[in-house]
Amino acid sequence: MKFTQLEVLQIAKKVDAILHVPGNYRGGNLEMSIVIDTSLRQEDVQETAAEIVKALKRSNEIFRNVRLNLVLWGTEIISTVVPMAMLMTGGAFQEYTNTPGKKCYEELFGYLKMFHARSKVILVLADSHNEIIDRQTAREALSPFLKSKLLIISDKITSGTQIFLGQ
Repeated sequence: MKFTQLEVLQIAKKVDAILHVPGNYRGGNLEMSIVIDTSLRQEDVQETAAEIVKALKRSNEIFRNVRLNLVLWGTEIISTVVPMAMLMTGGAFQEYTNTPGKKCYEELFGYLKMFHARSKVILVLADSHNEIIDRQTAREALSPFLKSKLLIISDKITSGTQIFLGQ
C-alpha cells in the first residue's frame, strides 16, 4: 500500500471536502478517526499513515490540534486515542499485530456508527480483499451521517457516499 505524493495530496483534498460537507465541521477542535485493517503489513501501514498525516497537517491549519482516534480492525476492534505525532513517528503501532484475513465492512460500519459518530472525518486504511456482503446492513450503518464522513483507502479511494449509493 504505497502512495505517490499526488495520491496523498488527493486524499488530503478529499478530507478537506469531507470537512466542508454542510453541517459536518463548524470550527473548534477537530475529532477524527483513522481505522487500520490489521491484514496489512505494519511497515506499509506505518508509512502510509505518516504520509497522510503529514499531508493533512500541510494542507490545513485545522489539523494542528486534533483528537485522533486510532482504531485497529482485526479479529476484534480496538480503539485508542493517540496524538498525531505518534502516528507520524510510528509510536502508535507498538501493539500492532498482523492478523491476515478477509473482513466484512458491515461490522466496521456498525462499530463506527455506534462509537465514533462524533468524528468529523473517518479514514479507513484497508486491504482490497475486504468486502460488503449485506448491502442493506451497510446502508443502514452508513445512514444518516457516516456516509458523508467516511473515506476508504485501499488500492483505490472510495467515499462512504459511493458505497451507500452502490457505486
